[in-house]
Amino acid sequence: MNFKHTLVIYALLSMSGSICHVAAQSIKYPTEVKELYNTADKAAVLTKYPRPVIGVPTTPDTKAEVAAVEKAGGIAIIIPSTVDPGALRDIAGLLDGLVLSQGVQASDKYSVLLNKVASDRNIPVLGDNALMAKIDSGLWRMHDNCRDYASLIDCAKLFKRAKNLHQRMFTVDTHADLPEGYDKGNSIGLRKTNQVSIQKMEEGMLDAEFIIDFIGDGAKTKEQLDNAETKCKKILQQIYDDMDKYKDFCAIAKTPAEAMKIKSEGKKALFIGMENGAGLGADINNVKWYADRGVTYITLCWMKDNAICHSSSIRYKDNDPSKGLTEYGKKVVRQMNKHGVIVDVSHTSEQTFWDCIKVSKTPIICSHSGCMANHTHDRNITDEQIRALAQKGGVLQVYAVWNFQGKDKYKTTIKNMVADIDHAVRIGGVDHVGIGADFDGGGGYTGIMAENDFINITMELMKKGYSDEDIAKIMGGNIMRVMTEVQQYAKKQ
Repeated sequence: MNFKHTLVIYALLSMSGSICHVAAQSIKYPTEVKELYNTADKAAVLTKYPRPVIGVPTTPDTKAEVAAVEKAGGIAIIIPSTVDPGALRDIAGLLDGLVLSQGVQASDKYSVLLNKVASDRNIPVLGDNALMAKIDSGLWRMHDNCRDYASLIDCAKLFKRAKNLHQRMFTVDTHADLPEGYDKGNSIGLRKTNQVSIQKMEEGMLDAEFIIDFIGDGAKTKEQLDNAETKCKKILQQIYDDMDKYKDFCAIAKTPAEAMKIKSEGKKALFIGMENGAGLGADINNVKWYADRGVTYITLCWMKDNAICHSSSIRYKDNDPSKGLTEYGKKVVRQMNKHGVIVDVSHTSEQTFWDCIKVSKTPIICSHSGCMANHTHDRNITDEQIRALAQKGGVLQVYAVWNFQGKDKYKTTIKNMVADIDHAVRIGGVDHVGIGADFDGGGGYTGIMAENDFINITMELMKKGYSDEDIAKIMGGNIMRVMTEVQQYAKKQ
């Protein structure tokens, strides 16, 4: 059909009345609906933060609870009375708050499941009883349940704002030791006791995770290095095998651009890091081998000295402040620069840190560390190191490990993590701080127990007064900038 034929058909339809041309201003609604239509138009006002959506369960009190939510300033939606956990989980993804004013009864599967899907996503909840208190204590939840509708709406507004920001920014956690749980049946696609999974990333609105190829060897001899290399390459293959099982939901990223594309496809981006340069073995060419297979950063050592450098661990310190990079280690750092691999100095001695500042031509990072000023521990770095890291263009990725940030496992909370973020920002600047929780490797405490709690960090930073722009830097923008700079440097070599 050509354009002329199209015009003829259009004209015939117009004359027959099938297509009507009416000026918008002349539309006249039937009298019986006109008032409601006009009311609906007046309600369509522009607002930066729309009212929060509050889920109300199907109970004898549903009507009264809906009215109470609306009076407090929320939008109520009634949740169908189903015990299908998958359906309730999906519904929870639409909510900013939940009413459980009658508490939770163990005999009522509906209320138990509603409480769980809300807890999984850290959704503010109105309600309290003995069972809920017991459950929340077991989960080490950060946020107390709301006691009235006004406080529920206030909490839901903050939660909604955080969700909206997560949709716009790119969020990254730089350290997760998931592969250590492979022998227990853990997997990136299973929501089990592992702190990192696609499901938990989705619940916490986390876009990208660094999965770590970790070995604990302090290899120095040729035989030890060969064994370490064999172990590390085997784990790398296991990581690929695990990711491949869920390729419809996640993909391995080697660059920030790839990670952004993966997010745009509705998937989770997974970077690969290596913890302990002993896995390079004795062959310096292995730096390129690992880089070609997606390893984007290498932590030079773990809790023992190796052929590359001296470790920070007090269990192996000989109190020699001159111990840092070996001559072989300096070659490794230069090779990492050459092939676009980020130098990670978490776990290294202070002298190793300073040697890397001097030897590396690109920014370096602490992929999972903390602030010595807040808690004295060899795994934390001093203010002088924070300043130097920032001047080098690098980032301190703050972890959530209780014994590195507090004295009591049950009193250390997400506030300790935010205190480290605050301190690092004051000393090094907001462009040089990020998140590396160390989940499935020792990390996790009240308020930040797993990746589904990642959104709690955003809310805590919002309460502290951080701008959306600065939160976006801390939650992922800074580490993506460093990766880009390191990889661009390599392309010019």
